[in-house]
Amino acid sequence: MSNSSPSRWSNFGKEAGRAVLALAIALLVALLVVLATSEDPAKAFTTLITGPLSSKRTMGLWIDDVAKLTLTGLAFSLVFQARQFSMGVQGQVYMGGLFAALVAMSPIGGTVFAIPLAMIAAMLAGAAYGFLPGYAKARFGASEIVSSLMFNYIAILVVNFLVRAYLAPAGTGQLMTADFPDTAVFPAIIPGTRFDLGIVIALITTFVVWFLLYRTAWGLKLRLVGHNPSFAEYAGIPSSTIMVSAMTAAGAIGGLLGAVFVQGRAFGNLAVDFDGNLAFEGILIAIVARSRPLAVPVVALFYGYLRQGAQLMGLRTDVPSEMISVVQAIIILLVASSFSLPGKKALKRLFTPSSPARIAAAGDAK
Repeated sequence: MSNSSPSRWSNFGKEAGRAVLALAIALLVALLVVLATSEDPAKAFTTLITGPLSSKRTMGLWIDDVAKLTLTGLAFSLVFQARQFSMGVQGQVYMGGLFAALVAMSPIGGTVFAIPLAMIAAMLAGAAYGFLPGYAKARFGASEIVSSLMFNYIAILVVNFLVRAYLAPAGTGQLMTADFPDTAVFPAIIPGTRFDLGIVIALITTFVVWFLLYRTAWGLKLRLVGHNPSFAEYAGIPSSTIMVSAMTAAGAIGGLLGAVFVQGRAFGNLAVDFDGNLAFEGILIAIVARSRPLAVPVVALFYGYLRQGAQLMGLRTDVPSEMISVVQAIIILLVASSFSLPGKKALKRLFTPSSPARIAAAGDAK
């Protein structure tokens, strides 16, 4: 026990240091881009770094992003833990948002049961949509990457069509439904901001995912299948069943995220293309967090800050907000490639004291 704990903390320190270094390098590149493209680089970079803290409203926007990024990061982390590469979270978000909206727009929407029942409906819809590509791989050998991406397109197009053709108020030409009843919208934790129940849901989901992965037999089997599928099969663990269950559970989280979108104070309705591709950015969160549930909200906190800073910079300065894509790409490349600084080994040899045995060996060699 005494040996494993220092090792665990040492690994944590290395991963945290790698992520911080990747972030610092990405910010340095961002600074260079700002210097090359902006007429007032000082204002642009200051807005990027301090914008999310500039008012209570922008802080609410930041925390709202953190909640959503945490949920999408958890959904991707769960399938990555099982060594699956399903890209279907976005489709699950749309299906979850659709079913949450249907509950909110029904007579139930005016009752105290609106929020929990809409969330349950969203999770069931997302779970079913996550099950489909998992079953297709287990039963027919279909690639989960291809099938999940195709399911994304189907979900997005179907939901957008339903909103335009049937759910939006007739004759208005709107691309969204009517506003949900107040009883179906998340209450604000800080009045007048988007700091709402979504962040609480995200943190609770983080603990639940961690508990399932590290404190249950199912989580042990899932991680064993992910780390060593051959040994898992030898031990009698049904890899296909575990894989399908992981994709189904991830789908439930994706569906829950759909409810957080449409029932959150940012919307309070179902709109066309409501996720703004944020659901897909969970891939970055999962990669940087190394698919560890407790690291996901921490990564989401920092990335959400940069994301909001970039959007505010795009609104307040002459630098486009798409610059965050540059930062995002650099972070993924650095973290996913397990980079190290050039000359690191040489510096370590230079500053590490030599032992008497090594000095004696060097003398004998001469």
